[in-house]
Amino acid sequence: MRKRIWIPLVVVLTVCLVLLFRTKQPQRSATSQPGEASTNQPSQPEPPKVAANPPVPSTPQPPALPPSATALAQNLAKTNPTAATRLALWQAPIEFYGRVVDESHNAVAGARVTFHWTEIPAPDGNRTATSESDLDGLFSLRGQHGPDLMVAIGKEGYYVPHGGQWGYHYAFGDKLSPDPRNPVIFKLLKKGKGESLITSSFPAERRQIAKLHHDGTPVELDLYKGAEVPAGGGQLKLEFWRAITNRNANIFDWKCQLTVPGGGLVEAPEEFAFDAPESGYQSPLVIDMPATNENWQGETRSRYYIKLPDGKYGRIDFYFLPYNGVFAVQSAINPTGSRNLEPP
Repeated sequence: MRKRIWIPLVVVLTVCLVLLFRTKQPQRSATSQPGEASTNQPSQPEPPKVAANPPVPSTPQPPALPPSATALAQNLAKTNPTAATRLALWQAPIEFYGRVVDESHNAVAGARVTFHWTEIPAPDGNRTATSESDLDGLFSLRGQHGPDLMVAIGKEGYYVPHGGQWGYHYAFGDKLSPDPRNPVIFKLLKKGKGESLITSSFPAERRQIAKLHHDGTPVELDLYKGAEVPAGGGQLKLEFWRAITNRNANIFDWKCQLTVPGGGLVEAPEEFAFDAPESGYQSPLVIDMPATNENWQGETRSRYYIKLPDGKYGRIDFYFLPYNGVFAVQSAINPTGSRNLEPP
């Protein structure tokens, strides 16, 4: 009887001790304190903060067309995004600043300036404006749009280089960076006292063709008459040699020799070759072009001052195609013996 009562008492006592032990264990915090690592979960990075209403990236819009744009261009910009983008590139802002000076860098006032550009790629997109250089030689164009600009300059009493026209890019290629503090310089040459020159061309007509033999057979020209003459009767002798081993070869050995018996030639690189030098002439003058030349040329346009056997001075322009020997010579000679080669 006592044994049956003892056993339940032991069980109850054991349960009480277990419960008492559990109530005395320290409670762990669900969150870690600064400087502590949590033993319940591995450390996780803090998620990024997201704005309640994130901004939506805007789509680049092409610049607005000018009021002068045609209705066709306006509709195209609205209905065709690709064409609108290209049209926007076409609409590059045009600003141009220039200054006209003479050969001594003095300002040239009153020079006529003509601008030409295409504002939109349409038949009625061409634009033209005119201006004049001021007392400081300055002129400008602003507030226009287009990919390119043509500038034409002229003034009575002056020679103008490059045929008086220049082109500039604003949207494609090498773009011009306008700077009013550093205007583009246009140098004109003031006309002097010209002289009556004897001019000639060989061949006499453009439709005619003159050729040099590639075996060195000489051709002599009378520069006063602009005609081919027998050996010993001209002032300029031309000889040409060519070695083409392969008919399909684009580069080959060639040589051309220009001879002025009793006189000579000197190169005239300037555009307005009006003042022949007194010395420095050589004869013969050889254009040697081996196929190994890094600067090989299949066409040559050369200008030379020439001193003739009778002591007179002149200028020749020599054009030559070595592949087929085609050539042309234009000359201007001062019959007075003066070195002034400026036309009247």
